[in-house]
Amino acid sequence: MSFSVHTFEINPDGNNLGFAFHETIGEGREIYFLGKFQVDTIDASAIAEELFGTVVDSLTKNSESDQYEAFEQALKGANNVVKRLKQKMPSDPEIVIAYFDFHHLYLTQSGGAESYLIREDSLSQISEPSTDEDVLFSNVLIGNVSVQDVLVFSNTRLLRTVTNTQFSDIFQQASFDDAVAQLRHSLMSASEEDMLVTVIGIGKKSTSGPAAFLSKMVSKVTPDKNVRGTVLASEKDAVSTETEIEDSAEADVLETTEDATEERLDLAEESASTETKDVWLDSFNLLQTTVKRWLGKISLEQWKKLIIGGAAVLLLFVGIRFIMNYESEADAALRAELQVARQSLSEADTLLIQGDREQAAVLIEKARKSAQNVLSSKTKTFRFDAQTVLKDVQEKQLSVENARKVNPEILADLSLKNDKVSALGILPLQNNSYVYDSRRIYKTVRDIVERGLKISDSESIIAGAVRSGQKVLTFLSDAPRVIEMRGGVISPMSTADETWKTGIDLKNFGARYLYVLDPVSNQIWKYTRKSSSYSGATAYSSGVDLSRAISMAIDGAIYVLSDDGKIQKLFRGNKVEYGFRNLPSIPFSGKNLKLYTTANQDYLYVLDPANTRILVFDKGERFATYKKQVLFESVANVRDFFVDDDEQKATIVTDQKLYEFGL
Repeated sequence: MSFSVHTFEINPDGNNLGFAFHETIGEGREIYFLGKFQVDTIDASAIAEELFGTVVDSLTKNSESDQYEAFEQALKGANNVVKRLKQKMPSDPEIVIAYFDFHHLYLTQSGGAESYLIREDSLSQISEPSTDEDVLFSNVLIGNVSVQDVLVFSNTRLLRTVTNTQFSDIFQQASFDDAVAQLRHSLMSASEEDMLVTVIGIGKKSTSGPAAFLSKMVSKVTPDKNVRGTVLASEKDAVSTETEIEDSAEADVLETTEDATEERLDLAEESASTETKDVWLDSFNLLQTTVKRWLGKISLEQWKKLIIGGAAVLLLFVGIRFIMNYESEADAALRAELQVARQSLSEADTLLIQGDREQAAVLIEKARKSAQNVLSSKTKTFRFDAQTVLKDVQEKQLSVENARKVNPEILADLSLKNDKVSALGILPLQNNSYVYDSRRIYKTVRDIVERGLKISDSESIIAGAVRSGQKVLTFLSDAPRVIEMRGGVISPMSTADETWKTGIDLKNFGARYLYVLDPVSNQIWKYTRKSSSYSGATAYSSGVDLSRAISMAIDGAIYVLSDDGKIQKLFRGNKVEYGFRNLPSIPFSGKNLKLYTTANQDYLYVLDPANTRILVFDKGERFATYKKQVLFESVANVRDFFVDDDEQKATIVTDQKLYEFGL
């Protein structure tokens, strides 16, 4: 995918605080940076170069990982640079950073900077203001770009100067260079504001070279060899009206040389043309003589046969062309369906870049139905095209639902210690993972698996929990009994009751409290840890239906997940109005769902093994609002999971292996 790029600055304020950079970091991978710093910034050039260099280094280093995650990591590095240099930069700069990974676009901006997409005859603003005052780059916009799209980045809002219609009309011209020149002229004529603009044409032809970057300040000095990115002098057609360009003797020499070269080329072309004409004339005369001799030898009867044969061949040719070009009404209708599908996907792309996921979903569903209509028809003419469209629909659906595919990294193989192991769950404690099956607990330190510690010869583990402050793992067995493990020592615990309550899940909270989920009794039982034993069970829940409950999590309130994919919340034992909101198109349900959160985390996590994914929800007061999902399609039979305290990585366990991936 080729890029034609123009960068220009109009009405510069003379402080030389505008910058633009570009770097190609691999095949199909391009980074563009446009930034305008405020007058109170100290050493703006060095700051701009360090910000851009940080992004380039990070993306280059993470070239093999998921590119959305890689871009987020790069922005974290850039935000750290901003924090470190805050004293030199009291006011936030206006910056756009765009990262192209083939046709995928990842975009962020700060301050009043804005970005626009022109696709066919429509203009869309694709930038969003930052919602986090603590960091400079907080939003990441994701979308796909297509050939003939035009992207415009600016340090300020251009739609105050040119209208939406004017903007889109400008880029309907056949010449991309002329369109950019007209945009620049329109901005100069209508505004006195200092504007720094980069225009990128996807697949557009340009005669001005690959790109033109950087402010007048940087173009006046020799770029340091250590500066990251391609540092290019300002375009002549872009900067000449703002900065006086002096004619030089060298320019005169170049002009004279070019004229002489053109004259020599003209003479060479004239000579070649004359020779070519002579060759053609000789060939034509020879052909003419040969045909006359051959025609003189043909009889009248032979002439008749030639005419009849020629007519037959002509009729056959016409018939074949008619058949090849004939299209039935049914085929025409199917072709129209495919066109509807493709157009819907193209419009959905634009809406996704704008952030309008709801309307994009409507168009994607429309495309899916159209493609399905083609596939369900009797003809096979358009089957391949319809299948291709459906694959695009699936990809777009991931974008609509903010879904990412990951390739989990294997951490440990439990079967190396026990080839018959069948894990039930996993617990995090002190940066290590503890995996348990029905009888044993396996401590893993990254890829090292320790020998399994047997809990009991007669009891089977049902569920486990962590009391991290006391470095204790707690397990519920089918005896029923609660068993603790501290420092490798197994301790069966007693209760003030005659026996422990049965249950399917348990969780600790704080140093003292233990909760057991018991759907059979429609209750959550609460125990208090004493010095060497537990109190009797207290009925905790009230006014809640737990008959279909399968998993719970606790952060002060208790969240209970049911096998029908519904969630309930209890606070101090009483049910609170609560539920999932904005759920993805593919529902989740089943006995194997798992719920996870802690008091230190902002999100609720749902493990959906049947669809090989983890769903992430904002943990609100009344709703758990869908945020995104992460798909691990290459790993099946996942039993349990946990998320690290920083909410950056998830660890999953299958029957015999541990995997890790970024969220």
